[in-house]
Amino acid sequence: MLDNNTVAVPRLAATHLSKWYGHVGALREVSVEFWPGLTGIVGDNGAGKSTLLKIFSGFEVADEGEVLVDGHPVAFHNARAARAVGIESLYQDLALVNTLTVADNVFLGRELYRRVLGMQVVDRRAMRKDADDALKLLRISMPPSRVGVKQLSGGQRQAVALARAMYFGARVVLLDEPTASLGPRETAAFLRIIRDTADHGETVVVVGHNLPQMLELADHLLVMRAGRIVAAISPKETSLRELTDFMVGSA
Repeated sequence: MLDNNTVAVPRLAATHLSKWYGHVGALREVSVEFWPGLTGIVGDNGAGKSTLLKIFSGFEVADEGEVLVDGHPVAFHNARAARAVGIESLYQDLALVNTLTVADNVFLGRELYRRVLGMQVVDRRAMRKDADDALKLLRISMPPSRVGVKQLSGGQRQAVALARAMYFGARVVLLDEPTASLGPRETAAFLRIIRDTADHGETVVVVGHNLPQMLELADHLLVMRAGRIVAAISPKETSLRELTDFMVGSA
């Protein structure tokens, strides 16, 4: 893989991706590139946005086409394979376990260990310290990582999921409607976090329905309709009206 600062090739790309569910074409010959920065994907329900993210994150397999990471073809058959090359996904359910602490959720499935009397035991002290340090980087008010996840607000839960992704070296972060269940204050805080993540050189891809929010947040915008990417737009060079026109097919 290429160095994290290399921009000679797109960090994540697809060529001619197609995905069918019976006779319904969820994706039709989609080719796209994602570079460092924040790309927003918009479109009506059924446009193919979530299907595209699921293929990149290993939750779905394309019927045709190819996914590339740093210019190299890859094949994902599960989320673990995507994470192995630095792709992390945050969905609305977040895959957090309410009965565990914040630290346990950050390291879920990737726990730290130490040796005691020749035996390996989970190093919860190290996990709590590293989880606290990771969350501090996100600059959001959080209780200590020994607290149970069930005590957190929606925005704090999102922060735990993002801290987990960044701690394990995610270079591409995929988010599907990340603020759908958040209030205005939590939404503003979480949007700042993901904007900061993109500004630090990561590749962030956000699917969203809030068009004014996406125009303000993104560096690049892709518009999808009927399983295809119909426009690639700079937010600074478009308007809400033009974006809507592309979505409904009147542009």
